[in-house]
Amino acid sequence: MCGPSEPDDHLAHRLAAYILFWNYEPILDASTKVPALDNFEFLPDLLAVDAGGAAVLWVECGSITMNKLTKVTRRMPQCRLVIMKETEREAERLRQDLQAQFDRPEKVEILAWPGRSYKEWVAAVADKTEAFGEAEGNMINAVVNNAPFVIEFKSF
Repeated sequence: MCGPSEPDDHLAHRLAAYILFWNYEPILDASTKVPALDNFEFLPDLLAVDAGGAAVLWVECGSITMNKLTKVTRRMPQCRLVIMKETEREAERLRQDLQAQFDRPEKVEILAWPGRSYKEWVAAVADKTEAFGEAEGNMINAVVNNAPFVIEFKSF
């Protein structure tokens, strides 16, 4: 699920994305071996493909460059692109940057963890994590290592 140098908080963020987009049957360790990413210089934190192998969901957790966003939206114009940010302030800042610098800001969905929920989630995730619950829309209702969570991500 992660590389040896992946920070624990990023891994926890990816786990939340995996749960949130469970219905897409996402791939956590997408590589250039996935046909949709053939000859692609960037890899997503989470990817989902349709029955024909085309990318239908690309998720980034945390930081992302405008260069990467530009290339993803140009090469995969039909793909849903979601950026998950740790705080509402970071999400608002990214939305403002997109509006000012990006040629297609409407193509990028931004979801933010509300309040302190990101820090609480990261604290609950451990080396061995057991999670169960449900996800619908922008909401996760789950128990992670015996810690209950009801998180409704805010859209920006």
